[in-house]
Amino acid sequence: MTDQVLNILKFALLGLLYLFFARVLWAVWSEVRMPRQRTVQTAPANRQPAATRQAQAPQPQRERKPMKGRGGRVGRLVILEPRVRRGMTFPMTGEITLGRDEKCTITITDDTFVSQLHLRIYDYEGQPMLEDLGSTNGTFHNGNKVIGQKLLHPGDRIQVGTTVIEAQ
Repeated sequence: MTDQVLNILKFALLGLLYLFFARVLWAVWSEVRMPRQRTVQTAPANRQPAATRQAQAPQPQRERKPMKGRGGRVGRLVILEPRVRRGMTFPMTGEITLGRDEKCTITITDDTFVSQLHLRIYDYEGQPMLEDLGSTNGTFHNGNKVIGQKLLHPGDRIQVGTTVIEAQ
């Protein structure tokens, strides 16, 4: 090969290397510059069609937190982490499902470690029972991976991806 061809190949390689570093810097800068919006959706209590909901007059209401459990029973679930969802509460009524699917009671769309249908909490003889639904990354109960089902007691912590939930 001639010296001219080798010089052209050197400059082409150098140009591609600069483009690669520019792309990496751009990706890092865009992540640092503005944080992503995180969304949590909860399933509506009444599943009326949108047209019916819009026809009703808006009622100014204060949002009430579910009551804490009494007598050693779990009355609600409170999200502790991540910071953007801290303080969200969910009453322990019926069956609660958690996942990325919008049909779940607790929908977490921004965490890739959460499966579509990750876990469920249901009533078992008056006590809430936690069950992992075959999630890829697992569910942790007080730091231990859940295999099968576990009873929930007040103060227990559940971790799913980056989300930490406390039973109260």
